[in-house]
Amino acid sequence: MRNFLLKFQIVLLFSAPLVSLWAEDGRDRLNAVIGRMNSLESFRASVTLNGGLTGVVSYKSPNQLHVRFSDGRIISSNGRILWFYNPDSSIAGKQDLKGVSGGLGGLLSGYENVTVSGRTFRLTSNTKRYNEIILVVSDNDLPRVLKMKRSDDEITEIAFSGIATNIGLGTGLFNFQPPTSSQIVENPLNQKE
Repeated sequence: MRNFLLKFQIVLLFSAPLVSLWAEDGRDRLNAVIGRMNSLESFRASVTLNGGLTGVVSYKSPNQLHVRFSDGRIISSNGRILWFYNPDSSIAGKQDLKGVSGGLGGLLSGYENVTVSGRTFRLTSNTKRYNEIILVVSDNDLPRVLKMKRSDDEITEIAFSGIATNIGLGTGLFNFQPPTSSQIVENPLNQKE
């Protein structure tokens, strides 16, 4: 289950004052991209995970998410509960989201170093779950590639294509209920590795 969850990941040599200036410029530009994403009422896109597994991601503000992968796995959230469902094992993870900051802003916040080159952002931190994140955005500041690297060098890459914004998405899509025969694991993200 944890491996399934983890699949959802320019060295600059300047003097210290100049690196700080670049980091601030990167952070300001990154905040503009996050603001653009937060301004959307909804979006839908095709995704490719690590160059192989494909799926469709749907998002509706605030914090509603539904991802259906080509192999039948589902990640779904109504903003309060996050479900991870694998039909092959008939296991459903049910995660309570209270107190969790989500979305792109939650993922990209708290990084000590943020640099930008064109439309590519590089975020690094020694204290975060992902010690490096590379984000490539389109001309209209929508994500094209999100690459996340953990300290153990495990990399998760998500490529986005065919993004449609501010489309009508019903709330029923985000209220996932696993089949009654499923084994439900409560709060799997809270468990120690």
